[in-house]
Formats: sequence, C-alpha cells, structure tokens
Amino acid sequence: MAFKLRYFLLSILFIQSSMAVPVDWKGTLAFDTLIIKDVRRTGDACTPANGSQCINPEEDNARLQTMILKLNPNIVVNDSVTVKGELTTGGTRGVKLGDSTNYDNTGGSYYAQTSSSTLNLNQLYAELYADTALYRIGRFSKHFGLGALINSGDNIWDRFYSGYEGIEAQLKLGNFHLTPMWAKLHTSDNPNGKYDSYETSISAIYDNPNKNMKFGVYYSIREVESNDTLYNKGSQNSNLIDIYFYKGWEKFSFGLEIPVLTGEVNNLYNTGEADFDSNAYILETAYQLNSKWKLGLNAGMIKGDDGTSDSFEAMYLHPNYKLGQVMFKYNYHGFMDDTYDVFNSSMVNTTYAQFYAHYSVDEWTWRLSAMWATASEVAKKGEQFYDHDKKALVTANADQADDLGYEANIAFDYQWNPNVIFSGHLGYHFVGDYYSFANDANNELETTNVMSTGMNLSVSF
Repeated sequence: MAFKLRYFLLSILFIQSSMAVPVDWKGTLAFDTLIIKDVRRTGDACTPANGSQCINPEEDNARLQTMILKLNPNIVVNDSVTVKGELTTGGTRGVKLGDSTNYDNTGGSYYAQTSSSTLNLNQLYAELYADTALYRIGRFSKHFGLGALINSGDNIWDRFYSGYEGIEAQLKLGNFHLTPMWAKLHTSDNPNGKYDSYETSISAIYDNPNKNMKFGVYYSIREVESNDTLYNKGSQNSNLIDIYFYKGWEKFSFGLEIPVLTGEVNNLYNTGEADFDSNAYILETAYQLNSKWKLGLNAGMIKGDDGTSDSFEAMYLHPNYKLGQVMFKYNYHGFMDDTYDVFNSSMVNTTYAQFYAHYSVDEWTWRLSAMWATASEVAKKGEQFYDHDKKALVTANADQADDLGYEANIAFDYQWNPNVIFSGHLGYHFVGDYYSFANDANNELETTNVMSTGMNLSVSF
C-alpha cells in the first residue's frame, strides 16, 4: 500500500505541475490523551473466558495517547470531473503515540530513535457530473440517517467509515433523492467470484428544506460467497431496510432511525444455517431553550441475541455511533489484550436513555449528560447465551443481571481560533451488576466504578 501511495502522490504532483490541474487539500490533525481509572470494572484477579465479564488482570488502569491525520485531496479535472480521496495514518485512521518508535541496537545513543508511519489510501473516487445525475466511481464512503449503521465518518474523531468500492448514481427529482449503488466489499484468493462479497443498494430520501423535514429508506442486498473470508462465517445473504425520519421546528427537532436486518447466514455458532432477525430503534431529540442552552434526549433499543441457534437477533451499530465517554466508548478488552482494537466497540444488546444539556457562550461550549442503560439479553442458568463481546455461544452456569449502570459526563470545547479546538472531558460510570458476571455459580466479580479523563486538540485546514 505504501508503494502504491507514493506513486499516487507523485501522480498528483505531476498532474498539478504539467497540466495545471488545481488540487485543493483539506484535512485534520488531532491529538488526544486519555486516562481511565479502574478500566477492568473490577479489582478481582480472574481468568478471561468466553461468557465472563472478566478482563485480563494485567493492570487496573489505562493510559492512551493517539494522533489522527486525515488528508482529503480534491482534484478538479474539468467542469464535469472531480477526483476526491482520503489519506490517513494507521489502520483506524490514527496511531498510538510511541507505537512506531524504533531504536537501532547497533548504535550508541539512546536518544537516536527513529519512527515511521505509512499513509493509507482509504478513499479514491471520481465524481462525474451529468445532466441526469452525479456519478461516483471508485472507493468511497456512505452515510444514511443518523449514522447508526451506515456512517461516513466525517467527524474529526470518527475512526471508522462505511466503505464501498464500486459505482453509485445520485439522482435528484425535486425534493426526492434516489441513489442506486453496486459495490464489491471484499475479495480473496482466486478471482473467480467464489471468494467475493457484494452489495447492491438503493436509497430514497424526501428532503423538504422549507418544512425542515426528511424521510428516507435505505435498502440493500449483501451477498457473501461460500469461500470468502470477510466475516469468517461462510456464505451469507442479508437484506437491510433502514428507515429514517427527521423533523425540525423553530426550537425543537427529533430524528428516528430504524434499521432492520434479515436474511440467512451459514455456520452461525458452528451449527449450520440460521436466519438474521435483528433490528434497533434509535431516537435523537434537541430543544433550543435559548441562544445559550440546548437540551435533549437520546434513547434507543438495540436487540441482542438470546443464544438460540435458529436465528441471530443481535444488532451491532456502527462503531462511530457512540454515546457518553465511558460505558460504550471503548472495547475495554483492548486495553489489556492487543488482539482487540480499543476503538472498535459497537453498541449492541442494550436499551438506553441519555439526557444532555449544552451551554455555549463565546468560544466555549460545555456539555453535560447523564445516561442509564440495561442489557436486552442476559445469561440464564442452565441455558445457552451469546457473549456479545467475544461473539461466542456459551452455556450459563449462573444467572446474570441486566443492569449496565449509569453514566455522568461533563465536557468542554474551547475554540481557540476558527481552525483549532481544545477539548476535555470527565466521565464516570457507575458500573451495574451486569459486569459482575463471571459465569460461575459460586463466584461473582466485585465491580468498581470507572472514571475517564481526557484532553484533545484538533487542527482543521
């Protein structure tokens, strides 16, 4: 990838110098630092296992510093063609500080470290403007509704995106927007079609800015062939119907998204073919009390899997869609086990409600929130249940509580100048009894509350 990327950058420079094609560069450079106290949610010594809430007892606290670099070139070829892209560092659009530092043991000084980091070509596509539609061809991202399932990752701290490689057409008929798409999601080994994953989709949106109202439906068919390794589950045929509605008034607005996933999957639980039968209800509201205060309620019901082998009911939201700073923000196994990605955490198997208040004055914005959450599916002694963290089917040796706990947050944004934002947060998770489950009839984990503090700096250009 780094070899190809060098040629891509050289090609841009060559085009710009020899043909005087304008290239507009935009992007973001961001740094953050994070400390999480009692990150394991328990101080007990325990052994991690499928079905248990035990996290590897390597350390009780966690410290993390990261950097994100996003570069977005915009190459105007002519009035009808524009080439766009996204270059980022690291596999999740960022790197951990110090992760790429090297030291040559054959040298003498300990102060002669070297470091290197590759740039990844996340997106590269051409936009073709025609009388009938806007056509997008290449590797691009998509967004729909509230971004609960299909999320383009346009925010500064979004580390993931919904990516597709193919072609789509954006047609506009008055207030209606129609977007059909065909994309190849993945391929491996022999190029004969047996190792591929595809998606065909169409979205229809009614957008009336005069009434400040949107209504849309996204429908997709995803096909994973028998030998493809994208999900390591064998062949799949799934259908997604995602419904979105938004309405805004002078001071109040609300948005509702309902993704519904159906279809068939092979080798689920290693027991043969099963059906997808999953959905979620996501609600976002806001009330502009005055020029300084904005209040709101976010709520949702996200299905979990009950552990039966005839269907799979769990709905995993997009990892960019997060609420709060603690409970759903991270994959906590990743702080103690590098086989997990700290940032790859999806909201699943939960019912939640979050109340928030934002106070803005001059360059400052203060954000306060309180959240409650409970698990939709839990373990019942003597029955099989699904471990949503490790994606494994387990037999329960004890009953599990459904209380995920409460979370309180305070955060601020200070806009130093139009391009620089300095932020900080303090989050506290009152850990519920759900996390005391060790799948042991004679033992429960003693929970401890989790506190997260962090600061970050972002520069947009």
